[in-house]
Amino acid sequence: MASPPSAKGKASSLMAEFETASSSHRSLAKLRDLGPTAVLLLFTPVMVPSGYLNRQPQTSDADSPVDSKATTSSASRPARLTTDPFEMLGIALSKQHRRVRHVPYVPGVGFTETHDHFLEKAHAVLVVSCEPETTPGASPGADLESTLAKQAEFVGCVATELEESGRQVPMVNLSFGGDEWENQVPTYNRIWVGEKYDAESVVNVVKLVFDRRD
Repeated sequence: MASPPSAKGKASSLMAEFETASSSHRSLAKLRDLGPTAVLLLFTPVMVPSGYLNRQPQTSDADSPVDSKATTSSASRPARLTTDPFEMLGIALSKQHRRVRHVPYVPGVGFTETHDHFLEKAHAVLVVSCEPETTPGASPGADLESTLAKQAEFVGCVATELEESGRQVPMVNLSFGGDEWENQVPTYNRIWVGEKYDAESVVNVVKLVFDRRD
């Protein structure tokens, strides 16, 4: 797979690259035609995505979104985040489309009745998969592959449920992390949107999803 695009003009590069992928392009095209009352469903994994912590602005202890009562070291405190890192993606999407429903999923638990309930009411679906943040110096190894595989399984369940429903609901899998995933786990309508998840990548995802080329 081609190397990741540079930060400058990344959104335009992503759109140009993935417009050549027919299935993903068709799903994006349908998603962009959503009416104002249509529900855009966003599924995101419950985890801290790789790159999120070390790319966020430095804050004081009083402003830091972590559990201040934790007795862990500063290196491990990121695991105690009290806000969902993907909340900013949901908010950014809702500024472009008012009816966004953001529903987390736990990869180890998988697709549940709650997810199915929201899926039944959705007119378009975005499913995020990502590499989790790891402790500096640690080798994720098999644990990483298992985590990615469980996320891919969730994506597959969503795709299967939509297919079996007979409804023509566009679905896209937005993938953050190493671009070698594509050869490791099966996904549906995958769009690789960068190695790291941060505020800049959120802007680029919104531009990609809603065809903002500025």
